[in-house]
Amino acid sequence: MDITKSVKASSQEENPLKKMDTLQKSFDDGIIEKEEYESKKKEIQAQISELEKKHGSEKQPEEAPKKSSEKMLLIAVVVIVLLLVAIVSFSFISRQQPKTLEEMHAANLKGKLNKNFGYVYKNAYSFVTLNDQWYTQLQSPKGTKIYNLALRYSPTDVKDIVIEGSLDTAFFDSKKDFYNTFNPKGTELAYVTLAIADFSTHMSRVFEKNPIGACDRNETNVCATVPIVTCEDKDKVVLYLKESEKPRVYYNENCIVVEGKGLDLVKGVDRVLYNLYGMMEKEER
Repeated sequence: MDITKSVKASSQEENPLKKMDTLQKSFDDGIIEKEEYESKKKEIQAQISELEKKHGSEKQPEEAPKKSSEKMLLIAVVVIVLLLVAIVSFSFISRQQPKTLEEMHAANLKGKLNKNFGYVYKNAYSFVTLNDQWYTQLQSPKGTKIYNLALRYSPTDVKDIVIEGSLDTAFFDSKKDFYNTFNPKGTELAYVTLAIADFSTHMSRVFEKNPIGACDRNETNVCATVPIVTCEDKDKVVLYLKESEKPRVYYNENCIVVEGKGLDLVKGVDRVLYNLYGMMEKEER
């Protein structure tokens, strides 16, 4: 919008451009003298200047949306660039990181796996972690089969646990069944159940033993329907989970005893499994 359009909105009497044309015509026709002409011309020019100032102040608010729009566009461009960088970086990392357990083990053994995801134990066993579990591989004694093992703790996590006593390994190997027993009135039954489930999985898959649930006393309806077994049953292979304030793991010939509370029971079972697999001695400091 220019000054001409602005003044057209006013009446003809108030239109300074019209006044200026009229004044100029009057001077050209000799109707008014030069002195009067110059005086009125200054008055009209002053009116035109006022209109121009008013027109300029009305246009200024239009600049603010323009600047705001430019700022938003700049922010949008920056965000898009950052997103593209993040996507490219994530894609690069995803391509570099192993995606399967087999790939993780292979990278681990070559020393190319991030230390946060695994390590090699005793320069022989690859341990990698995924979804809060530790995975390793074990070859069968005859070398005909590879077992993929999943445990909740790695050897480093349980290395301070000492296994006391001795296990009759010949007797252990000769039995096809083993018994899981515990106090049915204990307060740590959730952890007892978890530890038994973990141990039973390994015994059935790798050692090919049949797990049998038992109780150490007949004091509940459930225990009335299952065997009552303790370490005194010398004709059975037994895993005995005992609730105790102090963690302890020991062998008693035919019986494996894990004592403790909470996750100490689960950790103790993993320590036993590493010993049975031949990965860890009974005492490793």
